[in-house]
Amino acid sequence: MTKLPNINFVEINMLSYSKADSDRFGLNVHRGVSEEFNLVGLNQYIADNNPELLILRYAAETIEKHYLLNSLGYALLFTDALVYYEMSLSKLMPKPLRNALSFVEIGDGQLALLGEIVPVIFKDYKNHYFSNPALNKENILAGYIEWASDYVNSKQPNRKSWLVYKEEVLIGFATCSMYAHNNSCEGVLYGVHPGYAGGGVYTDIIRFSQNYFKEAGYEKMLVSTQIQNYAVQKVWQKEGFLISNAYYTYHLMRKKNDTI
Repeated sequence: MTKLPNINFVEINMLSYSKADSDRFGLNVHRGVSEEFNLVGLNQYIADNNPELLILRYAAETIEKHYLLNSLGYALLFTDALVYYEMSLSKLMPKPLRNALSFVEIGDGQLALLGEIVPVIFKDYKNHYFSNPALNKENILAGYIEWASDYVNSKQPNRKSWLVYKEEVLIGFATCSMYAHNNSCEGVLYGVHPGYAGGGVYTDIIRFSQNYFKEAGYEKMLVSTQIQNYAVQKVWQKEGFLISNAYYTYHLMRKKNDTI
């Protein structure tokens, strides 16, 4: 029998109730991310909270233990692999943009514009929610709008977001976070209108955010995506990012009549 670490799962994981997901899908949804795998603690959390959907991300290094999730009495779905890339901004040699673009910091007045372009960009994007057949696809798309809009509504000083224009036409956006504790930043969500894909616009958004945060004095930048999103990873590698870590995502669904 595999000996599991005696660690408080909630502390490692920050496993908690997700109000946004619960409201969106009409389920009792909990979620968390962990560098460790503690089946005992997870089992206790389930007993205490009785989630209908549990979204878990585990560091790829713990993969040999993931089969143990089958013992919890839930329907188990592997839903995606998330990869992180990072780079040193202190070593960055800024590059010029390839297109004539304008970046407008998003305020309350631009929320409607953001809400219009996000569903166009992410209409066919496949993330871990799309891998779960029990979740309504329209609600998943609404989640992207909510996620991007939260970077404007939250009023948190550690977040920055921009609308991207080319010849006065809105063609993309960028949302980023800053972390003072380790002087790093993260490109959280980027998007380019499909009508402008392939012209170097995405590369320019990456370069803009790199240059912005380098000038602001940040030392490291992170980005992440699903493993199958090859195109953006090619751009990141060309712009100096290297893969740093990965997480496997699982959805545990409470069984109903032995089906999902």
